[in-house]
Amino acid sequence: MDIRVDQRADLTVWTLEPSLTIYDVRDLHDQALATMPETRQLVINAESVEELDTAGLQWLLAIHRWAKDQGVDFLLELGDSSVTQLLDLFHAHGLLGLPAILVAGKRDDKEAYDADR
Repeated sequence: MDIRVDQRADLTVWTLEPSLTIYDVRDLHDQALATMPETRQLVINAESVEELDTAGLQWLLAIHRWAKDQGVDFLLELGDSSVTQLLDLFHAHGLLGLPAILVAGKRDDKEAYDADR
């Protein structure tokens, strides 16, 4: 797992792929520490992440907490990915400050109806 870093004037974008699991988090965290943004905004693009476990979720929560403590605006770009599914499963979107609509937005009405039964 590598972080692709794109840094602009007031925005840092970390693009993650293809997995965010216990096997990736240690290396990922070391890379993240080396590229901590000096900007006011941090965007983590996780749209290409295909595999995520609870260690990856914990890492995302830790980065979110760091950003909040540093006064850095945090945005997690999800798309329709396994990250979205895991956040929905653990109801973790609230922990990351994400509205539920971002997580549930990709489900069709039939799936939502079946889940409510």
